[in-house]
Amino acid sequence: MHETELSIFIAAPIEKVWAAITQPEVLRSWMEGNPNVEIDLRPGGAYSFSDGETSGRFTKIETPHTLEYTWRQREWGKDVLDSTVGWKLKAVKGGTDVELFHDGYPNESLFVDFDAGWDVNWLGPMKEWLES
Repeated sequence: MHETELSIFIAAPIEKVWAAITQPEVLRSWMEGNPNVEIDLRPGGAYSFSDGETSGRFTKIETPHTLEYTWRQREWGKDVLDSTVGWKLKAVKGGTDVELFHDGYPNESLFVDFDAGWDVNWLGPMKEWLES
């Protein structure tokens, strides 16, 4: 099974980075073209992006350091298990170290698509927005 593991430094306080991955109004600010973000930030709480194209439930929340949740795409069949996404944030001098993992991809093709997509659609735009 394949797993995405990425890390990035963001020159912003940990609280702002945490808000950028957990607060709908902040996510909407940097996720261009994705105004439909719903988040119920509590263990077992649901989230959805892009009108439910991506959805899941929060499995671990340790504010502002650790966030884990299930990940499912609308087009995945019922026989496909949810994948798992996790974030680890660490306050460091001048900003925040961010580690991201995504595992449990249903197949090789989705791994390739999502592995590249995390940088292009999430980490890059979030870093640019937080540092501007």
